[in-house]
Amino acid sequence: METYRFSSKLNESDREYLIQTANEASSGSVRTTVYVNGVPAESLDRPHPSEINAEEILSFVELTHGEKKKEIETLLQVYREVIQRRDLVMMYHLGTAFFYKGFYLEAKELFQEVVELNPSHHQAHNFLGMTELALGNHKQATAAASRAVDERPGYADYRNNLAEALLAGSVPDRAIVELEQALQINMYYADAYFNLGLAYILQALKKQEPENLVATVKKTSECFHRASLIYANFKGQAFEAGMQALRSHNLDEALNIFKRIREEKKDAHRQEFAAFYMKFVIHPDWVSEKAVRDRIKFLRAELAKNPTYVDMYGELAQCFFEQSRLAWREGIKQLQTTFEINPSLVKVSSILAEADDVYAGMAKALKNFEQKR
Repeated sequence: METYRFSSKLNESDREYLIQTANEASSGSVRTTVYVNGVPAESLDRPHPSEINAEEILSFVELTHGEKKKEIETLLQVYREVIQRRDLVMMYHLGTAFFYKGFYLEAKELFQEVVELNPSHHQAHNFLGMTELALGNHKQATAAASRAVDERPGYADYRNNLAEALLAGSVPDRAIVELEQALQINMYYADAYFNLGLAYILQALKKQEPENLVATVKKTSECFHRASLIYANFKGQAFEAGMQALRSHNLDEALNIFKRIREEKKDAHRQEFAAFYMKFVIHPDWVSEKAVRDRIKFLRAELAKNPTYVDMYGELAQCFFEQSRLAWREGIKQLQTTFEINPSLVKVSSILAEADDVYAGMAKALKNFEQKR
């Protein structure tokens, strides 16, 4: 099967965005990869039917490439507008969208703007910490994550993210304290157990105390075991290889294996939510019932890890209201079609007028809801 390739470049300030799309016969899919200044930021695979001719594949590759190019163009346009307006709410939401898509430099700039405008914006501090960590800046990541924890000490996720920054800076003792606090808040937090296992390994490597090695391996194994019970996808060939390295007291190898497993999970998480998160928060015309449903699913999963995250409950409420607004709007469309077919239905006209008024109230309430969060 012939391979078809499309490539486009976009430029924004000092950054180049390279978009490449091609079909891959081995996987039966079309892959689009976005590079920012030569660094891979986002990769998306779209499967195509097995029974498809060359002309159809070419059309599919071209369509997929065009959609991604338009998406990036829109993102950059919104980015320019939001930066110019210095709209705190939109800067935060756009920053999270950029973060999930792997556009870390843009996300960092936006989160920095947010915390400059509102130094107590704990969510922006938290995302800034994760962004700095993704960029390899562990000191800046620790500073931002620490500020998030100071603002909301009862949020398990914030403490876990701070612990990851501390581990990146080779400070396992303090990371252990943060992770133990996170698990006191939520005893079913798989990521925190996993990071606690990594922290124990790093602590043992730093202290070099052979007499404590057996005890360290035991408690570390328990952490990874608990993490895998809560999140079964941790398990696999790599997980078993890591556990074997741990049992063999090969701590360096175990540390490297388990760190790769953690990063693969984080990458999968970002890719899973990148598209719908951007569509939900960035462009009003892109909001769809599926995007809102996906966002609700995501928020519920996050709240299961972070049951005291009050802001997230507020956002979940907003999603349900948005879901209602979309359904109401669809109802109005059906009434409009009804009236267009038969204009003599006076009662339908009256109901439509009332429905329009209610819809306007819904839209206003949602706008006020967003401004007050």
